[in-house]
Amino acid sequence: MKKKSKDNKNYTFVFLYAIGSILIVAGHCYNGGINLFFDIFQPYAFHLGLFMFCSGYFYKSSNEDNFKEYFIKKFKRLIIPMFIWNLIYGLFIQFIKLFGFSFGENFTLYNLIIAPLINGHQFCFNLCFWFIPELFLIQMITCLLRKGLSKFIKINEYLFFAFYLLLGILGVYLSNKGFNKEWFLLLVRTLFFFPFFGMGILYNRKIERYDKLSNIKYFSIVLLLQFIIIFIEGKSPGFTVVWSKDFTNNLLLPFMVGFLGIAFWLRIAKILEPITKDSGVINTISNYSLPIVAHQFFGFFILKFIFALFCRFTPFFNDFSISEFKSDFWYYYVPNNLGVFYFIYLIFGLVIPIIIAKILEICKKKLKKA
Repeated sequence: MKKKSKDNKNYTFVFLYAIGSILIVAGHCYNGGINLFFDIFQPYAFHLGLFMFCSGYFYKSSNEDNFKEYFIKKFKRLIIPMFIWNLIYGLFIQFIKLFGFSFGENFTLYNLIIAPLINGHQFCFNLCFWFIPELFLIQMITCLLRKGLSKFIKINEYLFFAFYLLLGILGVYLSNKGFNKEWFLLLVRTLFFFPFFGMGILYNRKIERYDKLSNIKYFSIVLLLQFIIIFIEGKSPGFTVVWSKDFTNNLLLPFMVGFLGIAFWLRIAKILEPITKDSGVINTISNYSLPIVAHQFFGFFILKFIFALFCRFTPFFNDFSISEFKSDFWYYYVPNNLGVFYFIYLIFGLVIPIIIAKILEICKKKLKKA
């Protein structure tokens, strides 16, 4: 039986969404001044896979009863916001260029319509939207595929996952062969994520009921397997999924590492559920996981802008580089070069997106009342 609270929330996955958001933000600001087992499980090896796993876990067969309704629902939730924010950040990039900023692409039809689908980095601030088309495609393909198959056979979840794993392996193979540019990039990214989405479905419907190993046995198995991989590879493997590169010739490795990272945090989520389910911070981060992923870089920008103001008008932070701030989107400043201060970036990367989302919620409510 799946553990659910009285309010019908699965707080294990509430925590997973929250920790996934934190890992993604931390990964974009030099680990955010923290170390959440990063030496063992590199965030870039599994953090987006974790989101796909969660999405697959909550996939409902009822979606297949009305594909049109499911398509419209997801299109409104994922694709339309992606294009709207692409437009907003595109305009913002052009605006700050008036003040000497030089990063970001030009405001063109290509960057407004095509680039979000095959690149996602055109206007910098929204670059984490790159995985939205892949998630949408996987959801739609899964719905259509299962709908079609169910008319002829009873779907075997293990075989279905095996098929998705083969698609993921094909994605890694094509990436290694150089098919990771332009529209091929969209293809191989999507193929890569299929196994994680499929594992979410499989875990929900078949594996979760057997997930009863003691914590000692469970972590012993997960960590032993991960340490064996680290020993063989000479490091904790990580992959640049966004550009579909840095894979090895071992086509299964990205999925083994990804599943182990997810398994590790899944058990931690189960252990901490009695504590974290009442945490306002965890619940808030989880509820706003998509805005956090989407707007974290604007949060970083706000912090860097504050540092710039202090540098310009006060005696503080005078080693902050205004020129690098304006020319290098990936410029990060920390006082006295102390890495611990990256934690401030982590906080801004979490808080600013939540503020943006809450402001939008207030505006929507007022518009509905008007």
